[in-house]
Amino acid sequence: MIKPNPHFKITYHTFEQKERIEDILKMLKNDSNRITCKTSGSTGTPKLIQFSKKSLLASAQNSIDYFKLQEKQSAILCISVDFIAGLMMIVRAMISGMHLHVTPVSSLTYNYIRFKVDFIALFPKQLDSFINDSKGLQILKNIQNVIVGGGAINLNIENQLISNEITVHHSYGMTETLSHVALKKTGYEGENTYRALPGVSFDIKNGCLEIYYPAIRDRKLRTNDIVELIDCSSFKWLGRSDFVINTGGYKINPEELEQKMAKFFDLDFMIMGVEDKEFGQKIAIVFKGQTPQIISKKIFSKNIHPYEIPKLYTVLNKFQFTQNGKLDRRMTAVKTNESVWKKIL
Repeated sequence: MIKPNPHFKITYHTFEQKERIEDILKMLKNDSNRITCKTSGSTGTPKLIQFSKKSLLASAQNSIDYFKLQEKQSAILCISVDFIAGLMMIVRAMISGMHLHVTPVSSLTYNYIRFKVDFIALFPKQLDSFINDSKGLQILKNIQNVIVGGGAINLNIENQLISNEITVHHSYGMTETLSHVALKKTGYEGENTYRALPGVSFDIKNGCLEIYYPAIRDRKLRTNDIVELIDCSSFKWLGRSDFVINTGGYKINPEELEQKMAKFFDLDFMIMGVEDKEFGQKIAIVFKGQTPQIISKKIFSKNIHPYEIPKLYTVLNKFQFTQNGKLDRRMTAVKTNESVWKKIL
């Protein structure tokens, strides 16, 4: 049983998640020692995992202590409670005694904010909407603590954060760790590395990150995230091992290459591998909605390794996303099966 802080309060600015939230609150308060959570599905079919309520409390308290959250402060819940990020927003508010404002799961959350906000969790698409709206931008500037998770923050968003002197915390975590275990300041006071929360340590095996978080689980959790380990409490994230492209024996991380190429394009794109008889795979670009005015190997040649230069490109009207807003690379790649690939000259 998790006992709520006497000051805990919920205000519903929408009722789309009210029934589900009330059910979650009942589960948190009942006599059972465990609760079931659903993974995001970003690397496959979503699955159910059970956790002890003691673990939920430990994770929530870690975040509360880190951000110095206090009774009667205001938090915004604008993400789905069917996944760990939304569930943990409830738990944090519940045990800290915050006033939780529930708004629609939407990119237009700022339209519902007419009060001081101390804590909010956003997906990158939602952050993008805040930044590109004058009202949203002003609200974002006044929010004390902003955490952003569920995907990469692209270079365009990062530059806008810097120019507007806004710093957010880019989170690293997953369902198995009950939300974030590391945070990286991004924007005006940006950093290059993720830093562990108290009680969390990191190791590396075969290039992939291992997480040790004894308050949550007894054994190390091995991930598929390729990192550069700085020390046992910090790392640089490079990409996912399950999306690595093997071209002529060279292994390319698409997420890392996307970061390098972000300065070339002002529109959304995704890097993927396409089967090739000679090289095994060719590097290809999938653009969203339209093709850039200029696309040529020449614009890449001075900035990236020859083996990283894309050979093909195509366009999709839209990309696929998981239920909690992450880019679904697998399903987006499947959509290209019916696309016409053009050579990059």
